[in-house]
Amino acid sequence: MTMNRKWQAKAALAGLAAALTLAGCASNGGANQSEEKAVGEAKANDAPAAAAETSAKAEPFTLQVAVWDEKLKETVQQTFEIYKKDHPEADFKLTVTPVKEYYTKLQTALIGGSGPDLFMMNGPNFNKFASLKLLTDLQPLVEQEQLDTSAYPEGITKLYQYEGHQYGLPYYLGSIGLFYNKALFDAAKVPYPDETWTWETLRANAAKLTDKSQSTYGYIAANDNQSGVYPLIHQAGGSVISADGKKSGLDAPESVAALQFMKELIDEGVSPSAQQQLETAPIQLFGSGKAAMVPGGSYDASTLYGMLGDKLGVAPLPAGKQAGFLVHGSSWVINAKSEHQQEAWEFVKVLSGAPGAELLAKNAINFPAYKDAVALWMQSIPSLDMNAFVKSLEHTAPYPVSKNTAEWQNAIIEEITNGLLGKQSIPDAAAKAASRMNDILAKE
Repeated sequence: MTMNRKWQAKAALAGLAAALTLAGCASNGGANQSEEKAVGEAKANDAPAAAAETSAKAEPFTLQVAVWDEKLKETVQQTFEIYKKDHPEADFKLTVTPVKEYYTKLQTALIGGSGPDLFMMNGPNFNKFASLKLLTDLQPLVEQEQLDTSAYPEGITKLYQYEGHQYGLPYYLGSIGLFYNKALFDAAKVPYPDETWTWETLRANAAKLTDKSQSTYGYIAANDNQSGVYPLIHQAGGSVISADGKKSGLDAPESVAALQFMKELIDEGVSPSAQQQLETAPIQLFGSGKAAMVPGGSYDASTLYGMLGDKLGVAPLPAGKQAGFLVHGSSWVINAKSEHQQEAWEFVKVLSGAPGAELLAKNAINFPAYKDAVALWMQSIPSLDMNAFVKSLEHTAPYPVSKNTAEWQNAIIEEITNGLLGKQSIPDAAAKAASRMNDILAKE
């Protein structure tokens, strides 16, 4: 990394706390606490607990761990090796299940009294799992060990609280940016995107970058909630769900305008159709050189770099009435019926603490929730200026969740997809999505 890039990383991190405050993810301070405090080590004078832990080490045990992302296998394995240094009697089994099946299989196993000891959790499914009492309440452990939760953005920490208690420790967050292909921009003599871009800038340049003779599109109006639909609704001044979590905002004029913008880009031929996106995921279309721009998450950076190398660039998302997106992140949780509660807790602290976060950062997997590891992550892909992901946090709102988020998210996807496919008008799609969402919310 050049000195200029190092300076950019330092400057970006200097403003990270302020950015997270504006995003509703502010810290209460203490981001520079010692590693021991951040990972919540037990008090030195807690002799009974220490004695119990020493006794437990004598018994061999296996921790069953579950994730949905194949990219995490090596990083989680490396983190376990760190954990094993203090727990030589431990063994480890990692199961990776595709996300489309992950939560269904997980819920079935947990309700049946089995399932992994600890596993990854996302915001849309958290409240449901917590309300079904499938997760261990971590609040007593957090308080007993004085774990420093200010080491994480407050918004992500609160995302995994249920009835005021902490049930998950943050692992990473998903910052959304505009990925672009430098080679396609250079060939079309179009300046690279930056923070001054608006929806209209995007529309105009997408047209210039579209080359029908090469079947190359200027932009992908991604039919994806986290990176495509939700950010546009936010930028238009709309909302997915009301502040009290009781009513859909999808049928509001601002939200409809966001969806209409997506449909217009498809109809104008500067974006692949909804059908093409069903056949090939937007990130894959972009990574194969079929589009000049695509909205995507920090979690996509390493995959796209592997496909495009130094041709890959990233900028903040273009602004509508306002800039930004809805911030989300994942955490580690523990099976309420695990026979290895203390052992799982100790591993969760390593995964979500400095050791796990530093491996997550070095391996360029995603934006670490543990704030002291962010600078390391920003340097993990030298040719990609990931400062855009940090700057984007200045303009975010909390991710929309409720008890049955996954259920109404599916309704949103189904209705909006039908609208983008032309099976119904965009206003009708928004109205139907809102109606179905409201029916689900009313039963919570």
